[in-house]
Amino acid sequence: MKFNRRYLLWSGLGATIAAAFGRDHWRRSALAAKQAELRQLYDPQKLVQDAFQADLASVKQLIAVQKSATLRSPTIPYNREWSKLLIVGSKLCTEQYLRGKYQADYDGNISTLPLYQKGFTSFQQVTSFKASERIEETIPFEVPTSDIETIQGNLKDIGDRFNQTKETIKKEVKQVVQLHQKVPVYYGFLLTSAKANILMFRGTQRQTEWLENALALQDTYQNPMTKSPMGKVHYGIYDFYQSFLAKPVAEAVKSLDTDKPLFISGHSLGAALATLAAMDTVLLYPKLRQKLQLYTYAGPRVGDREFITVHSKLIPNHYRVVNLADTIPLLPMSQQLKAEFVHGGEQWSFLSYQGDIMPNHIVATYRNAIEQEAESRTDKGFDNLHLHIS
Repeated sequence: MKFNRRYLLWSGLGATIAAAFGRDHWRRSALAAKQAELRQLYDPQKLVQDAFQADLASVKQLIAVQKSATLRSPTIPYNREWSKLLIVGSKLCTEQYLRGKYQADYDGNISTLPLYQKGFTSFQQVTSFKASERIEETIPFEVPTSDIETIQGNLKDIGDRFNQTKETIKKEVKQVVQLHQKVPVYYGFLLTSAKANILMFRGTQRQTEWLENALALQDTYQNPMTKSPMGKVHYGIYDFYQSFLAKPVAEAVKSLDTDKPLFISGHSLGAALATLAAMDTVLLYPKLRQKLQLYTYAGPRVGDREFITVHSKLIPNHYRVVNLADTIPLLPMSQQLKAEFVHGGEQWSFLSYQGDIMPNHIVATYRNAIEQEAESRTDKGFDNLHLHIS
Protein backbone atom coordinates (compact mmCIF):
# COMPACT_ATOMS: atom_id res chain seq x y z
CA MET A 1 0.00 0.00 0.00
CA LYS A 2 2.81 2.30 0.92
CA PHE A 3 4.52 1.29 -2.28
CA ASN A 4 1.47 2.06 -4.38
CA ARG A 5 1.02 5.45 -2.77
CA ARG A 6 4.68 6.29 -3.26
CA TYR A 7 4.47 5.03 -6.81
CA LEU A 8 1.46 7.15 -7.54
CA LEU A 9 3.08 10.23 -6.06
CA TRP A 10 6.22 9.80 -8.10
CA SER A 11 4.18 9.02 -11.20
CA GLY A 12 2.12 12.16 -10.76
CA LEU A 13 5.20 14.26 -10.22
CA GLY A 14 6.81 12.77 -13.30
CA ALA A 15 3.71 13.42 -15.38
CA THR A 16 3.57 17.00 -14.17
CA ILE A 17 7.23 17.54 -15.02
CA ALA A 18 6.78 15.90 -18.40
CA ALA A 19 3.76 18.07 -19.15
CA ALA A 20 5.66 21.19 -18.15
CA PHE A 21 8.59 20.23 -20.34
CA GLY A 22 6.16 19.47 -23.15
CA ARG A 23 4.47 22.85 -22.93
CA ASP A 24 7.85 24.58 -22.78
CA HIS A 25 9.04 22.62 -25.81
CA TRP A 26 5.87 23.53 -27.67
CA ARG A 27 6.29 27.21 -26.81
CA ARG A 28 9.93 27.11 -27.86
CA SER A 29 9.03 25.42 -31.13
CA ALA A 30 6.25 27.92 -31.82
CA LEU A 31 8.58 30.83 -30.98
CA ALA A 32 11.31 29.46 -33.24
CA ALA A 33 8.81 29.07 -36.06
CA LYS A 34 7.56 32.64 -35.55
CA GLN A 35 11.11 33.97 -35.51
CA ALA A 36 11.89 32.11 -38.71
CA GLU A 37 8.78 33.64 -40.28
CA LEU A 38 9.77 37.11 -39.11
CA ARG A 39 13.29 36.63 -40.45
CA GLN A 40 11.80 35.89 -43.84
CA LEU A 41 9.65 39.01 -43.64
CA TYR A 42 12.32 41.29 -42.16
CA ASP A 43 15.56 39.94 -43.47
CA PRO A 44 18.13 42.71 -42.71
CA GLN A 45 20.15 41.94 -45.80
CA LYS A 46 17.02 42.05 -47.95
CA LEU A 47 15.91 45.31 -46.30
CA VAL A 48 19.26 46.94 -47.05
CA GLN A 49 19.12 45.77 -50.64
CA ASP A 50 15.52 46.96 -51.04
CA ALA A 51 16.43 50.38 -49.61
CA PHE A 52 19.38 50.65 -51.98
CA GLN A 53 17.23 49.73 -54.96
CA ALA A 54 14.57 52.26 -53.89
CA ASP A 55 17.20 55.03 -53.70
CA LEU A 56 18.56 53.98 -57.07
CA ALA A 57 15.08 54.05 -58.58
CA SER A 58 14.52 57.52 -57.12
CA VAL A 59 17.78 58.80 -58.63
CA LYS A 60 16.90 57.31 -61.99
CA GLN A 61 13.50 58.98 -61.82
CA LEU A 62 15.07 62.39 -61.10
CA ILE A 63 17.44 61.99 -64.04
CA ALA A 64 14.55 60.84 -66.24
CA VAL A 65 12.56 63.98 -65.36
CA GLN A 66 15.32 66.22 -66.70
CA LYS A 67 15.84 64.10 -69.80
CA SER A 68 12.12 63.99 -70.52
CA ALA A 69 12.07 67.62 -71.68
CA THR A 70 12.39 67.98 -75.44
CA LEU A 71 15.00 70.66 -76.05
CA ARG A 72 15.86 72.13 -79.43
CA SER A 73 19.47 72.70 -80.37
CA PRO A 74 20.46 76.35 -80.85
CA THR A 75 20.45 77.72 -84.37
CA ILE A 76 23.18 80.22 -83.43
CA PRO A 77 26.44 79.09 -81.76
CA TYR A 78 27.30 80.18 -78.23
CA ASN A 79 29.26 83.43 -78.48
CA ARG A 80 32.04 83.83 -75.92
CA GLU A 81 32.52 87.53 -76.56
CA TRP A 82 28.87 88.29 -75.93
CA SER A 83 28.91 86.04 -72.88
CA LYS A 84 31.88 87.99 -71.47
CA LEU A 85 29.94 91.23 -71.92
CA LEU A 86 26.69 89.92 -70.49
CA ILE A 87 28.24 88.54 -67.31
CA VAL A 88 29.71 92.01 -66.73
CA GLY A 89 26.19 93.33 -67.34
CA SER A 90 24.97 91.15 -64.47
CA LYS A 91 27.43 92.85 -62.14
CA LEU A 92 26.42 96.23 -63.59
CA CYS A 93 22.83 95.43 -62.54
CA THR A 94 24.04 94.87 -58.99
CA GLU A 95 25.89 98.19 -59.01
CA GLN A 96 22.73 99.91 -60.22
CA TYR A 97 20.70 98.30 -57.43
CA LEU A 98 23.15 99.23 -54.69
CA ARG A 99 23.58 102.81 -55.93
CA GLY A 100 19.81 103.27 -56.00
CA LYS A 101 19.38 101.75 -52.55
CA TYR A 102 21.89 104.02 -50.84
CA GLN A 103 21.67 107.20 -52.95
CA ALA A 104 18.24 108.79 -52.76
CA ASP A 105 18.60 110.99 -55.85
CA TYR A 106 20.03 108.28 -58.13
CA ASP A 107 18.03 108.01 -61.37
CA GLY A 108 19.24 104.58 -62.54
CA ASN A 109 21.70 105.92 -65.12
CA ILE A 110 24.31 103.17 -65.59
CA SER A 111 26.82 105.49 -67.30
CA THR A 112 27.83 106.77 -63.85
CA LEU A 113 28.69 103.28 -62.60
CA PRO A 114 32.26 101.93 -62.56
CA LEU A 115 31.60 98.90 -64.80
CA TYR A 116 29.93 100.95 -67.52
CA GLN A 117 33.33 101.47 -69.12
CA LYS A 118 33.80 97.69 -69.46
CA GLY A 119 32.15 97.39 -72.87
CA PHE A 120 28.90 99.38 -72.55
CA THR A 121 29.92 102.84 -73.76
CA SER A 122 28.43 102.20 -77.21
CA PHE A 123 25.00 101.46 -75.74
CA GLN A 124 22.22 103.91 -75.01
CA GLN A 125 20.03 103.24 -72.01
CA VAL A 126 16.38 102.95 -73.01
CA THR A 127 14.96 102.51 -69.52
CA SER A 128 15.44 100.93 -66.10
CA PHE A 129 13.09 98.58 -64.28
CA LYS A 130 12.02 99.01 -60.69
CA ALA A 131 10.07 96.84 -58.29
CA SER A 132 9.15 97.07 -54.64
CA GLU A 133 11.50 95.61 -52.07
CA ARG A 134 10.35 94.91 -48.53
CA ILE A 135 12.79 96.43 -46.05
CA GLU A 136 12.92 95.31 -42.42
CA GLU A 137 14.90 97.47 -40.04
CA THR A 138 15.47 97.05 -36.30
CA ILE A 139 15.92 100.30 -34.35
CA PRO A 140 17.07 100.01 -30.70
CA PHE A 141 16.32 102.68 -28.13
CA GLU A 142 17.12 103.04 -24.44
CA VAL A 143 14.43 102.44 -21.82
CA PRO A 144 14.27 105.45 -19.41
CA THR A 145 15.70 104.70 -15.95
CA SER A 146 12.47 105.84 -14.33
CA ASP A 147 10.65 103.06 -16.15
CA ILE A 148 13.14 100.54 -14.83
CA GLU A 149 12.58 101.81 -11.27
CA THR A 150 8.84 101.34 -11.72
CA ILE A 151 9.30 97.85 -13.07
CA GLN A 152 11.61 96.94 -10.19
CA GLY A 153 9.12 98.28 -7.68
CA ASN A 154 6.34 96.14 -9.08
CA LEU A 155 8.55 93.06 -8.98
CA LYS A 156 9.86 93.64 -5.46
CA ASP A 157 7.60 91.07 -3.87
CA ILE A 158 8.87 88.32 -6.13
CA GLY A 159 12.26 88.15 -4.41
CA ASP A 160 15.54 89.84 -3.70
CA ARG A 161 17.19 88.24 -6.74
CA PHE A 162 15.90 91.08 -8.90
CA ASN A 163 17.80 93.61 -6.81
CA GLN A 164 21.07 91.97 -7.72
CA THR A 165 20.53 92.81 -11.39
CA LYS A 166 19.08 96.29 -10.88
CA GLU A 167 22.16 98.24 -11.94
CA THR A 168 22.81 95.92 -14.89
CA ILE A 169 19.25 96.36 -16.13
CA LYS A 170 19.57 100.14 -15.89
CA LYS A 171 22.66 100.11 -18.07
CA GLU A 172 21.89 97.39 -20.61
CA VAL A 173 18.17 97.02 -21.17
CA LYS A 174 16.91 98.21 -24.54
CA GLN A 175 13.74 98.00 -26.56
CA VAL A 176 13.57 97.56 -30.32
CA VAL A 177 11.12 98.69 -32.94
CA GLN A 178 10.68 96.66 -36.14
CA LEU A 179 10.01 98.88 -39.12
CA HIS A 180 8.55 97.36 -42.27
CA GLN A 181 8.33 99.32 -45.47
CA LYS A 182 8.36 98.79 -49.20
CA VAL A 183 10.78 100.83 -51.26
CA PRO A 184 11.33 100.85 -55.04
CA VAL A 185 14.66 99.33 -56.11
CA TYR A 186 16.26 98.60 -59.48
CA TYR A 187 15.97 95.17 -61.06
CA GLY A 188 17.63 95.80 -64.41
CA PHE A 189 17.71 97.85 -67.58
CA LEU A 190 17.24 97.85 -71.35
CA LEU A 191 20.03 99.04 -73.65
CA THR A 192 20.26 99.61 -77.38
CA SER A 193 23.09 100.24 -79.82
CA ALA A 194 23.65 100.29 -83.56
CA LYS A 195 24.34 96.55 -83.49
CA ALA A 196 22.19 95.00 -80.75
CA ASN A 197 19.77 95.37 -77.84
CA ILE A 198 20.37 94.07 -74.31
CA LEU A 199 17.77 93.36 -71.63
CA MET A 200 19.39 92.65 -68.24
CA PHE A 201 18.03 91.47 -64.87
CA ARG A 202 19.95 91.51 -61.62
CA GLY A 203 20.61 88.58 -59.33
CA THR A 204 19.59 87.85 -55.78
CA GLN A 205 20.61 90.39 -53.16
CA ARG A 206 18.44 89.69 -50.15
CA GLN A 207 17.69 86.71 -47.88
CA THR A 208 13.97 86.78 -48.70
CA GLU A 209 14.79 86.37 -52.37
CA TRP A 210 16.75 83.22 -51.53
CA LEU A 211 13.69 81.87 -49.75
CA GLU A 212 11.50 82.68 -52.75
CA ASN A 213 13.94 80.78 -54.96
CA ALA A 214 13.83 77.70 -52.72
CA LEU A 215 10.04 77.35 -52.49
CA ALA A 216 8.73 74.74 -54.89
CA LEU A 217 5.11 75.82 -55.33
CA GLN A 218 3.98 76.12 -58.93
CA ASP A 219 1.54 78.20 -60.92
CA THR A 220 0.30 77.92 -64.49
CA TYR A 221 2.18 80.03 -66.99
CA GLN A 222 -0.31 81.86 -69.20
CA ASN A 223 0.30 83.07 -72.71
CA PRO A 224 0.28 86.88 -72.28
CA MET A 225 -1.73 87.25 -75.49
CA THR A 226 -4.31 84.45 -75.28
CA LYS A 227 -4.15 83.56 -71.54
CA SER A 228 -3.94 79.90 -72.54
CA PRO A 229 -1.92 77.60 -70.23
CA MET A 230 1.61 76.66 -71.31
CA GLY A 231 2.90 74.48 -68.48
CA LYS A 232 3.72 75.29 -64.89
CA VAL A 233 6.40 77.56 -63.45
CA HIS A 234 7.85 78.54 -60.08
CA TYR A 235 5.05 80.33 -58.24
CA GLY A 236 7.12 82.89 -56.29
CA ILE A 237 9.27 84.02 -59.21
CA TYR A 238 6.38 84.09 -61.67
CA ASP A 239 4.15 86.02 -59.27
CA PHE A 240 6.90 88.58 -58.69
CA TYR A 241 7.59 88.98 -62.40
CA GLN A 242 3.91 89.36 -63.26
CA SER A 243 3.27 91.80 -60.43
CA PHE A 244 6.19 94.18 -61.01
CA LEU A 245 8.09 93.60 -64.25
CA ALA A 246 5.91 92.03 -66.95
CA LYS A 247 4.12 95.22 -68.03
CA PRO A 248 7.07 97.65 -68.02
CA VAL A 249 9.30 95.11 -69.80
CA ALA A 250 6.68 94.45 -72.48
CA GLU A 251 6.17 98.16 -73.02
CA ALA A 252 9.90 98.84 -73.29
CA VAL A 253 10.66 95.94 -75.65
CA LYS A 254 7.86 97.04 -77.96
CA SER A 255 9.95 100.01 -79.09
CA LEU A 256 12.99 97.95 -80.18
CA ASP A 257 14.20 97.58 -83.74
CA THR A 258 13.22 94.02 -84.69
CA ASP A 259 16.11 93.77 -87.16
CA LYS A 260 18.69 93.88 -84.37
CA PRO A 261 19.64 90.93 -82.15
CA LEU A 262 18.06 91.04 -78.70
CA PHE A 263 20.14 89.57 -75.87
CA ILE A 264 18.25 88.80 -72.66
CA SER A 265 20.36 87.84 -69.69
CA GLY A 266 20.66 87.58 -65.92
CA HIS A 267 22.47 85.89 -63.05
CA SER A 268 20.79 83.79 -60.31
CA LEU A 269 17.29 85.23 -59.72
CA GLY A 270 17.98 87.42 -62.76
CA ALA A 271 18.39 84.25 -64.85
CA ALA A 272 14.91 83.10 -63.84
CA LEU A 273 13.43 86.54 -64.57
CA ALA A 274 15.21 86.57 -67.93
CA THR A 275 13.74 83.16 -68.77
CA LEU A 276 10.20 84.44 -68.15
CA ALA A 277 10.87 87.74 -69.94
CA ALA A 278 12.13 85.90 -73.03
CA MET A 279 8.99 83.76 -73.15
CA ASP A 280 6.69 86.77 -72.81
CA THR A 281 8.65 88.68 -75.43
CA VAL A 282 8.45 86.11 -78.22
CA LEU A 283 4.74 85.56 -77.57
CA LEU A 284 3.94 89.27 -77.56
CA TYR A 285 6.27 90.22 -80.41
CA PRO A 286 6.82 87.26 -82.78
CA LYS A 287 9.07 89.36 -85.04
CA LEU A 288 11.72 89.34 -82.27
CA ARG A 289 11.73 85.55 -82.04
CA GLN A 290 14.46 84.88 -84.61
CA LYS A 291 16.63 87.65 -83.16
CA LEU A 292 16.37 86.68 -79.50
CA GLN A 293 19.26 85.02 -77.64
CA LEU A 294 19.01 84.10 -73.96
CA TYR A 295 22.15 83.85 -71.80
CA THR A 296 21.51 82.76 -68.22
CA TYR A 297 24.05 82.31 -65.43
CA ALA A 298 23.70 80.33 -62.18
CA GLY A 299 19.94 80.14 -62.65
CA PRO A 300 17.54 77.92 -60.70
CA ARG A 301 15.03 75.65 -62.42
CA VAL A 302 11.99 77.66 -63.50
CA GLY A 303 9.33 75.36 -64.94
CA ASP A 304 8.08 71.85 -65.59
CA ARG A 305 8.79 69.79 -68.71
CA GLU A 306 5.77 71.18 -70.58
CA PHE A 307 6.83 74.80 -70.02
CA ILE A 308 10.49 74.11 -70.82
CA THR A 309 9.60 72.14 -73.96
CA VAL A 310 7.50 75.04 -75.29
CA HIS A 311 10.15 77.52 -74.15
CA SER A 312 12.86 75.63 -76.05
CA LYS A 313 10.70 75.45 -79.16
CA LEU A 314 10.12 79.21 -79.15
CA ILE A 315 13.60 80.17 -77.88
CA PRO A 316 16.13 77.59 -79.09
CA ASN A 317 19.06 79.99 -78.67
CA HIS A 318 19.21 79.69 -74.91
CA TYR A 319 22.61 79.10 -73.33
CA ARG A 320 22.70 78.16 -69.64
CA VAL A 321 26.09 78.70 -67.99
CA VAL A 322 26.62 76.90 -64.68
CA ASN A 323 29.40 76.35 -62.16
CA LEU A 324 29.25 72.65 -61.32
CA ALA A 325 30.16 73.48 -57.70
CA ASP A 326 27.23 75.92 -57.44
CA THR A 327 24.20 74.55 -55.55
CA ILE A 328 21.68 77.17 -56.71
CA PRO A 329 21.20 75.63 -60.19
CA LEU A 330 20.18 72.43 -58.34
CA LEU A 331 17.12 74.22 -56.93
CA PRO A 332 14.30 73.55 -56.83
CA MET A 333 14.76 69.77 -56.92
CA SER A 334 13.60 67.98 -60.06
CA GLN A 335 10.72 66.56 -58.06
CA GLN A 336 9.51 68.12 -54.84
CA LEU A 337 6.13 67.26 -53.38
CA LYS A 338 3.90 67.15 -56.47
CA ALA A 339 5.91 69.76 -58.37
CA GLU A 340 8.27 68.96 -61.22
CA PHE A 341 11.11 71.18 -62.43
CA VAL A 342 13.55 70.80 -65.31
CA HIS A 343 16.30 72.93 -66.79
CA GLY A 344 16.15 74.41 -70.26
CA GLY A 345 18.83 75.71 -72.57
CA GLU A 346 22.11 74.40 -73.89
CA GLN A 347 24.36 73.82 -70.90
CA TRP A 348 27.84 75.34 -70.75
CA SER A 349 29.69 74.51 -67.56
CA PHE A 350 32.90 74.99 -65.63
CA LEU A 351 34.16 73.88 -62.23
CA SER A 352 35.25 76.44 -59.65
CA TYR A 353 35.05 75.19 -56.07
CA GLN A 354 35.61 77.91 -53.47
CA GLY A 355 34.60 75.96 -50.39
CA ASP A 356 31.24 77.54 -49.61
CA ILE A 357 27.84 78.23 -51.18
CA MET A 358 28.16 81.95 -51.84
CA PRO A 359 31.69 82.01 -53.34
CA ASN A 360 30.66 79.24 -55.72
CA HIS A 361 27.62 81.24 -56.81
CA ILE A 362 28.55 84.92 -57.02
CA VAL A 363 28.91 86.86 -60.26
CA ALA A 364 32.65 87.34 -59.71
CA THR A 365 33.25 83.57 -59.87
CA TYR A 366 31.28 83.26 -63.10
CA ARG A 367 32.91 86.33 -64.60
CA ASN A 368 36.39 85.02 -63.81
CA ALA A 369 35.65 81.65 -65.46
CA ILE A 370 34.02 83.17 -68.55
CA GLU A 371 36.81 85.67 -69.08
CA GLN A 372 39.26 82.75 -69.01
CA GLU A 373 36.96 80.84 -71.41
CA ALA A 374 36.78 77.97 -68.94
CA GLU A 375 33.17 77.08 -69.74
CA SER A 376 32.68 74.13 -72.07
CA ARG A 377 29.72 72.59 -73.86
CA THR A 378 28.39 69.62 -71.95
CA ASP A 379 25.14 68.06 -70.81
CA LYS A 380 26.80 65.44 -68.61
CA GLY A 381 28.42 67.66 -66.01
CA PHE A 382 31.71 66.65 -64.41
CA ASP A 383 32.35 62.96 -63.82
CA ASN A 384 35.97 62.01 -63.23
CA LEU A 385 34.95 58.68 -61.66
CA HIS A 386 33.11 57.45 -64.74
CA LEU A 387 30.24 56.62 -62.42
CA HIS A 388 27.13 55.65 -64.31
CA ILE A 389 23.82 54.72 -62.75
CA SER A 390 22.52 51.47 -64.15
